[in-house]
Amino acid sequence: MQKIKTYTDGASRGNPGPSGIGALLFDEQDEKITQDFRYIGECTNNEAEYRALLLALDLAYDVTTEQVECFLDSELLVRQLNGQYSLKSEKLAKFYQEVKNRMMRFSTVTFTHVPREHPKLSMADKLANRAINEAKPTKGQVQS
Repeated sequence: MQKIKTYTDGASRGNPGPSGIGALLFDEQDEKITQDFRYIGECTNNEAEYRALLLALDLAYDVTTEQVECFLDSELLVRQLNGQYSLKSEKLAKFYQEVKNRMMRFSTVTFTHVPREHPKLSMADKLANRAINEAKPTKGQVQS
C-alpha cells in the first residue's frame, strides 16, 4: 500500500491579489517524490489554499490511489474539509466540492492542520511565493 503525504500552501499578496500555489509530495519513507508551483492570477488566500490542495491531489493521483495525508497551515480549510466548519462563500463551496470529487479517487484522504513554521510547509510556502515572484517582473525587467 502506497501512502503519500502532501504539504501545500497558497499565497496571496493583497487578498485578493496576485497569488501562487505550492505543493510537495513525500512517500512513506519521507523521501520527496515531486513538487510543483504555479502562478494562479488574482484571488484570495483561501482560494489559493484550495487550489494548492487540488494541485497536490492531482499530483498524488499520478502516484497512488491508496492513502493520501494532506498537511495544510489553513485551519479554515482543514476544519471545512473535516466537517467542523460550514462553507459561507459560494466560491469556496465550489473548490470544496472539487476537493471532495478528487477524494473519490483514493481509498483514504485525511486533512491535518500544521503550523506554517513546519519545515515542509515552509518549503511549500517558498514555492507559492516563488510562483508569484517569477510571474511578476521586478522593477527594471521587461516582460516579453
